[in-house]
Amino acid sequence: MLFNEKLKMLRKESGLTQEELAEKLNVSRQAITKWESGDGTPDIENLKQISILFNTRIDELVKEDKNVTIQKEENYSYIEELEIDHTKHFDINISKINVLNIMPNVEEKVKIELLSNKEENIAESYKVKFDDLYNKLDIDIKSKKEIEDLTINMYLPEKYIEEIELNSKIKTLNICNLELEKLEYDGTLKYINVKNIKGKIVLNTTKCDIEADYDKLEGTLEVNIINSTARVSLPKGTEYKTILKGVKNKFIDSTNTEESNNVIELNGINSKLIIIEK
Repeated sequence: MLFNEKLKMLRKESGLTQEELAEKLNVSRQAITKWESGDGTPDIENLKQISILFNTRIDELVKEDKNVTIQKEENYSYIEELEIDHTKHFDINISKINVLNIMPNVEEKVKIELLSNKEENIAESYKVKFDDLYNKLDIDIKSKKEIEDLTINMYLPEKYIEEIELNSKIKTLNICNLELEKLEYDGTLKYINVKNIKGKIVLNTTKCDIEADYDKLEGTLEVNIINSTARVSLPKGTEYKTILKGVKNKFIDSTNTEESNNVIELNGINSKLIIIEK
């Protein structure tokens, strides 16, 4: 199967339109149309984001397609690392960015990688600071000058993750291959893609429409919003029970399974949560 056919198949399996996929990748709809028709191919950075979004390897995306060549772009990067030796509560504060990817690290260290194709002096624009307490690690990533295309890859030691508190303004948050007690997000967020996650996710986005895409639901999703709409995409046949709190809130197209251990909770004021089966 050629790359353009794989991309189209993955998009449809995820229940995304071309416009929605373009938004998630921060490209134009015309770019998606070209890629799916075979009239154009994505660069390496877009291939990375596609692989993260659909939880597949880049080589699997382009295998058997001689029309797609992976040419390394000049990526500018800034990396900070910190070794730790026991379980931590991670408290993370980040200035406004485009994409944040949170992934496990088999090594006993936190690795923060800031990437840009446009800005060479990332370290002059963003500063990473660790404050390592005994059972808590504060991570602050602050900007002196915002970089429009900034992507942050955050690798956390998989055997030392307990809870994550994240405060930021992010367009797209990708989290994958983690088992934790809770991840709680405060701030503005447009998209969250959840791949192979076990645990509780809490989204406190107040007056902000949000879209959450799950490859499978294993745990709890709690959404706290005001005068907003949340759209949650789940694989067809997913079992879950719903909990409705707050004032003038409602679920749309939900199927309640009272005995399920998986939970979707909506709290806030005058908001709705739409369940989309894909």
